[in-house]
This record gives sequence, C-alpha cells and structure tokens, in this order.
Amino acid sequence: MFMIIRVILWIFAAWRWGDWRHWKKYQSTILFFILLDLLYNFLTYNHTLWQYEPTSLIPNHTLNNMIVMFIFYPCIVLIYLGRYPSGKVKQGAWIIFWASFLSLIEFINNKVGLITFHNGWNIKWSIFFYLYSLPILRLHYKRPLATYLLAVVITIGLLWILKVPISKMK
Repeated sequence: MFMIIRVILWIFAAWRWGDWRHWKKYQSTILFFILLDLLYNFLTYNHTLWQYEPTSLIPNHTLNNMIVMFIFYPCIVLIYLGRYPSGKVKQGAWIIFWASFLSLIEFINNKVGLITFHNGWNIKWSIFFYLYSLPILRLHYKRPLATYLLAVVITIGLLWILKVPISKMK
C-alpha cells in the first residue's frame, strides 16, 4: 500500500511542479539515470549494496526497482532539472535540498524495511551518492558526452572503493 501512495505522490509532484511542456529536453537525462541504475543492478548482481525488499504488492527487488526507474526517476528529473535555478548559491542550495530530501526518503524506507543496505553501504554512502549524482544529472543535461566519460571513471572508482569483487560479477 505504501508503494501505491509513493507512486501517486511522485506522479502528483511531477504533474504539479515538473516541466512537462519541455519533457523532450529531459528525455536523454532520464534515460541516462535509468541506464546508471541498470548498470548498478548488473554490476552488483551478486554483491548487492542496497536492495528493495518485497512487499505485499511487489514481490521482489527487480519489480520494485523498475517502478523506481520508470516512474520515480522521470518525475525526479522533470522537477529537479525543470526548476533548476540560476546562480551558483541557488544551485548549491537546490542540490543540497534534493540530496537531503532523497536521503530522508531513503532513511525512512530503510527504517520501515522497504530497503536494506549490504556490503558496507549505509545512509552516509547514500547521502554522498546523492550529492554527486544530482550534479551529474545536471551536467548530463548540459554536456552529455563529457558526462558519459565521467560516469565511467566514477563507476570504476566506486567499484574499487566499495570493494565490489570482479569475481562476483555474473
């Protein structure tokens, strides 16, 4: 039931505050966001860092993750990029607001058992992840090719820092 409420809230928020008139401008960044999540799921298949737990409506991580990727991520991008402010101070505050907001949601989800952390991942890693991934989304929107190169470097770095063993990859 909680997932249905979350879906409705994200869709309402995107409808109310998202930049739907210009959705095509954000489409490649939405797909980039989804691609990175798919890459995470592929590379850490046997060494999960976080996992969505089954609920009465959604029986596994994969289906839950697909809802997140195909509903929540587009909503987030339409609001986050659609209302991205000008000026460095306002941009910094916007990134901190979103990182705090998404971290709070993840913290609550962890406390109620909807997401679990594994293999050294914790809420501190999530906060760090949001603080770097949100600017990456903006960079992708402005300079997609440079962002792909940066994403490869960051992904390799995170795999190394988090000690995701290559031997565990499928």
